[in-house]
Amino acid sequence: MTSEFLLRLRVCLVMTCVAITLPVDVATAQVRPEQRPPPLPKHKPKVEQPVTPTPAPLPAPPPAPGNAPAADEFAYLPPENAPVLSKAPGSYHAPEGFGGRTWGETRVSFDRLPDPPVTVRVAWTHGPARQPESVCMGGSTGKVCRVDFVLDLLLTRPEGGAFHVLSEYRVPGQGFRFKESGVLIFPVIYQFCANWGSTRKEVPKDFDALNRFCGMRLPFRTESLEQLRTLPEDHVTKYDLVVAELIALYGKPAGTFKRGRVTSEAEANPEEKRSEEDRKFNTWRWCPEADRSLAARCEASIVASFDPDTGDAAVLYSTPALREYATARQPTHEGGDPLFAVMQVRSQAGSYR
Repeated sequence: MTSEFLLRLRVCLVMTCVAITLPVDVATAQVRPEQRPPPLPKHKPKVEQPVTPTPAPLPAPPPAPGNAPAADEFAYLPPENAPVLSKAPGSYHAPEGFGGRTWGETRVSFDRLPDPPVTVRVAWTHGPARQPESVCMGGSTGKVCRVDFVLDLLLTRPEGGAFHVLSEYRVPGQGFRFKESGVLIFPVIYQFCANWGSTRKEVPKDFDALNRFCGMRLPFRTESLEQLRTLPEDHVTKYDLVVAELIALYGKPAGTFKRGRVTSEAEANPEEKRSEEDRKFNTWRWCPEADRSLAARCEASIVASFDPDTGDAAVLYSTPALREYATARQPTHEGGDPLFAVMQVRSQAGSYR
């Protein structure tokens, strides 16, 4: 660990702080099965009429990084011209890591990641207590519990307690392109989690051994609602392509239909109602958490989320360690932790970028 990273971590431990440097957007959606309309025919190009030449305007300054993509980046892509992807596996199989690295590898083994991290976030919590199984029998004075049940209560321990540290790194200029769909992901965010049980606000001596690879955050740009209004209804979006490639790689997400259209309910304010003809997009989850337990059902879960108003989308790979951090941060973050909201099945949050 560098001295700058240690200093930021110590400050966060003392303040129990959180440093969020990237925006978070929220959208609501629900699934309604609906037959997909047939592909529309390609439009014939318009014949340009000769016009009187005018003086060339002054050149505009180049756009700043991160601005909206050029118009031709979202040119009409009919379904018949979309990439043909591999057949999806019969069941979900979790990714073992990303980019040739395996979940659980220590941060110090990543020699290409720059220091300091982009963000350092810290949370402390007792964690939710596991509810023991209650085995009681009726009696004249009410229900009487067995002795082993009482002993189980005494031995109950919370899940995911103590300190949780999340640090995020990115290599300047490094991106990722899906092999089959060709969608470009930029930037690529590596996530590392550390957890230790203590009430002392000090960095443990073995922090380097505790700080391990626990997730990936892959933001990308896709068509917004405003841009989709200028395209045919059957246009295949970049978000469509990313979800399709994730299905080809890992299997179908939870709650999928053979055929479907995602729609959202109208908002309460009539002035903010979207057109019923607008396309809506769901948040898809692969191997979501089992109820409220932190017990790991899969080695890693995946979430694909999208904000239709801005066109900001993201894919999140998360291990149980990352979920423990988000759960620890949730009750202490004003309005709830956005990372936790995206992971939750019951949540209707949009893209976490």
